[in-house]
Amino acid sequence: MHTRNEFLFMFPDRDGAERICTAAESEVRGVESLLNRHIDTSPLSSLNRSEGNVNVPDDLYFVLELCERMRGATCGYFDIAAVSGSQVRPAYRCTPADHSVARTSGDVWFDMGGFAKGYALEKVRTLLHRSGVRRALLNSGDSSVAAIGAHPFGECWKVSPYRRMEIAFDLKDSALSISGNGASGAGHIVDPGTGSVVSGRRDIAVTGTSALICEILSTALFAAPQRKRDAIMADFEGYTFLEI
Repeated sequence: MHTRNEFLFMFPDRDGAERICTAAESEVRGVESLLNRHIDTSPLSSLNRSEGNVNVPDDLYFVLELCERMRGATCGYFDIAAVSGSQVRPAYRCTPADHSVARTSGDVWFDMGGFAKGYALEKVRTLLHRSGVRRALLNSGDSSVAAIGAHPFGECWKVSPYRRMEIAFDLKDSALSISGNGASGAGHIVDPGTGSVVSGRRDIAVTGTSALICEILSTALFAAPQRKRDAIMADFEGYTFLEI
């Protein structure tokens, strides 16, 4: 995913902790090998080159179904096909009977940049829970963070955006995602409505239970105009956002 991942957790047994670290790395690499469009052999890359109905692995099929539901839930502003040449939506059709997927146009292609980190963090967080870890802070690229429990010497984990250290978010069994352009103002998030890169020096921070939903929402809210933000957040009870 071209990003640094850091997992800090407490565990009483060194050998057990090393096994957990190995398993966590495997989870992240599994997500990368599935969803990285820059890896020619990844199922997502193969789908980007496909014609007609093609069968995809079950985990990719699940991701694509979820992404289409999230596109609808965010008024179209979370869109994994936003960078495509085609503006036809839906950009793909899923067939449940055989888990096949068809792009609706040859100009459609998918990028999971606003999804994969949150998805990987949720997989790692689930792994740690199942392994008995009760306190942990998981960081992917300094923009997606998930917390298990609280800091061992406090009531929460205090997390500050690396570009705005004067701001702190209190995380306890919750997550944070930040999307934006930062100080440079150079854009990389596309407005699905216009097909243009969103510019400007600002960031959107979203907090809530799921690292994946936080990442989806921060991407959508950054791409959307201010007048659309309340409508996007209406169906996501317990999640909050802040422009910073």
